[in-house]
Amino acid sequence: MEVSPVYMQSDDSEQDRPAYPRVFPTGEARKSDHLKAGLCVDFPVSVVLPAGGTGERTGLQTPKQFCPFLGRPLISYTVESFERVSWIQTVVVVVAKENTGLMMDIIQRFQHKKVLVVPGGSTRHRSICNGVAALGEQRRPAAHKPKVVIIHDAVRPFVDEDFLHKIATAAKEQGAAGAIRPLVSTVIATTSEGYLDHSLERAKYRASEMPQGFTYDVICEAYQKCTESDFEFGTECLHLALQYCGTNAKLIDGPPTLWKVTYKRDLAAAESIIKETLSQSACLITGGLEAAVALANVLQKAFGALDMELNVTPDLMGDNGRYLLEDWNFIKVSVSFPFNIIKLKQQLSAPIFLMTAFLDLQVDPFCPSEVEALIVALEAENRALLNPAVIIWVS
Repeated sequence: MEVSPVYMQSDDSEQDRPAYPRVFPTGEARKSDHLKAGLCVDFPVSVVLPAGGTGERTGLQTPKQFCPFLGRPLISYTVESFERVSWIQTVVVVVAKENTGLMMDIIQRFQHKKVLVVPGGSTRHRSICNGVAALGEQRRPAAHKPKVVIIHDAVRPFVDEDFLHKIATAAKEQGAAGAIRPLVSTVIATTSEGYLDHSLERAKYRASEMPQGFTYDVICEAYQKCTESDFEFGTECLHLALQYCGTNAKLIDGPPTLWKVTYKRDLAAAESIIKETLSQSACLITGGLEAAVALANVLQKAFGALDMELNVTPDLMGDNGRYLLEDWNFIKVSVSFPFNIIKLKQQLSAPIFLMTAFLDLQVDPFCPSEVEALIVALEAENRALLNPAVIIWVS
């Protein structure tokens, strides 16, 4: 099957909705999770995000994956969840041909760096097949065929690295792996006349969710052996792996945060969760000065009183720098020195802050200060803009 990828590269029920899914894990737990997962994944992993939905079930003219939340389309949050994971090399987004330009605009506007845009097919399975096929092509610089392919929905933005790590490693070992959740309603079968035929024992069954992972060879073989009926009416990738490759997937209990934005009411729930998540934490870089550390302690207590978490780190050296620059990829600042004072160009879109406190700040354009070096380092990362950066200095 031929696909024409567009390359972009720089250098279900209400009670299942989580109150706070922690889209962006915070504090030392977040840092240790990042380092732990990064050390454990020693094989190439890529992602396929089918995003060709029309928004029929939401009743909106704009497909739900492109609906804005805090000035940012939903699909951008999903892409960011994967881009922040250092061991994921490519994120293939499969969109309807008429939405290719829109997706490219989103990539450029929010500075996504790992995305490969591929035109979709007429059904979900055809779109996923196109995405998998694109990963096998060798035209993209510095890319190579992944060992594991993770398939996820573009409208499931709340996925964390720890669970992705479980899926990826299980897929590598077993050939396929997938997320499951308990059923929240009993499944019944009806007769053609509309009467009850039988019901399933809920305790024996589970709901299949995303993400799902496969070795590249397994998912490729499964799609190569698919029938037209599979392509037109099938929805379950794990079943294809079992039917055509004999690969029995490892099923992993997923967190409640894996829910999918499906109906119009889900849009409001997703926006509320994003707002709450982004307002739960902040990061304070203190430097080594005593007054700055004292200020950090005061702010940390104030944040705690508001049930918010303040992550304090002294600098961007070593693991601290890698952790912030790789994971806090919403930082974006610009610098000018008209009167020896740092000025930030801010395009604010969410109430969370990165704060830097220093004492006796003196900025010399010809002798970069510690603060200037910090800002230059963050700016050089050219990360997608999501949150404001605030510099606090004490004189």
